Amino acid sequence: MRILFVHEVNYLTKPIYEMQEFPEHLARLGHEVGFLHFPEGYRSHEVRSLGWTKRIRGRVISDSRLTLFTPPFPGGLAGRLITAVTAHYFVRKAILDFCPQLVVCYSVPTNGWQAVRVAKKFGVPLMFRALDVSHKIRKDIFSQLIFTAEQYMLRNASWVSANNPAMLEYCQSMGAVGNRSSVDWPLIDLERFKDTAADIELKQILGVPKDHKVILYMGSFFYFSGLPEVLEEFARSAEKEHLVLIGGGEQDTLLRRQVARLEISRRVTFTGYVKFDDLPRFLKLADVAINPMHPSLVSNAAIPNKVIQYLASGLVVVSTRLRGLELTFKHSKVLHLVDAPAKVVGKALAVCRGANESREEAGLLDLERFSLSRAVTAFESRCSEVQTHD
Repeated sequence: MRILFVHEVNYLTKPIYEMQEFPEHLARLGHEVGFLHFPEGYRSHEVRSLGWTKRIRGRVISDSRLTLFTPPFPGGLAGRLITAVTAHYFVRKAILDFCPQLVVCYSVPTNGWQAVRVAKKFGVPLMFRALDVSHKIRKDIFSQLIFTAEQYMLRNASWVSANNPAMLEYCQSMGAVGNRSSVDWPLIDLERFKDTAADIELKQILGVPKDHKVILYMGSFFYFSGLPEVLEEFARSAEKEHLVLIGGGEQDTLLRRQVARLEISRRVTFTGYVKFDDLPRFLKLADVAINPMHPSLVSNAAIPNKVIQYLASGLVVVSTRLRGLELTFKHSKVLHLVDAPAKVVGKALAVCRGANESREEAGLLDLERFSLSRAVTAFESRCSEVQTHD
C-alpha cells in the first residue's frame, strides 16, 4: 500500500513518538510511505537543503526508508501561516507526486483540514489520527480557528482513529461518525523498558543520595502539568525523598525559580531532555513515577505515553484521575488515581514508604495491546480497512 502521512511538525527534529514509529514500521513491512511535514524550527537555508522531496532513513528504524515532502517556507510563525494559506497546493502536489492509496493525517490547522478537502477531491480516503484536543493544547488567538478546523476534520474525514476510548468519546461528541471511527492503541517498545538494571552511577551523577527514595516525572512542562502543585507539596515532605524531573518546556524557568524559593534545590534534580535511548536507565532510578496533569478536556481525552512507559519499566504510577487512563487501565493494581495534582505527592510518598510491590506486580498489567508487534499489525489492518472502506 502507498500511504502518505501528513503532520504540522518537523519530522526530523520532533521527539520520537508514534508519528515516526508507525510510518517507519509500515515502511519496514514493505509499504511505500511518504510524509508531508512542516519544517518547524528550520531556517531558510535548512529548508532549501531538504528540497521538496528527499528520501530519508528512519529515525526509529534505521533500515527503513520513506519519502519526505517539505514545503519551501522557514519554520517560524510566518512560515507556518504562509504554509496554512498555501497548504491546498502543497497537499495536492504531494498527492500527485506520491499517488497514495491512503492519507493518514495528524495535523489540524496548518495543513490538516486542507488535506481532508484535497484528498476528497482526488478520491483518496483520509484517516484522521486523533491524539489530543488540538484547540486546547495552547491558549492563543488562533484557538477558535483551530476548533473550527478540528470540527471540520472530525466530521469530514473518511475515518477517525483515536488513541484511547476517552479520545474517541470526544471525537464523536464533535461529529465523528460512530461506524467510521475507532480506537487504535499507540505503540510502545515495551522490551526497551523492561530489563534495564538500576544504574547506581547515574544516581550519583544526578546528585541523588543512595538512601533517598526517588519520585520521578518525565515529560513536557506544560501549563497544565500540575508540577507547581507537586513542588509545593514536596517541600512539606520529609528529607529522605528526592524528586527527579525529566524534560522541559514552557514552565521550566518558573519551576526552577519555585524550587529555589522553596529551598529544596538539594532534593530536586532537573535533568533536562534525555535521549530516547537513555530513558530506560533514568526510569530505573525511580521508586514511584507520577503524572500530575490537571484534569481538563485536554488531559482527560489523552493517554500519556509516559504512563505506559512507566508501567513497562515496572513502576507503580500515581496520576490524577484522568478519563483516558481510567478507561484504559480499569483493573490496574499499580496505577493509583487521585483527584488533584496536590494529592499526587502524598500518595507517591505513601507508595515509597510502603511495600515494595511495584516491580513485581507491574509486570502483571496487560500492556500487550501496546506492544510493537500487536499495535503495528492492528494499525496496518486499520489502514487497509479504511483504504477499502471508503
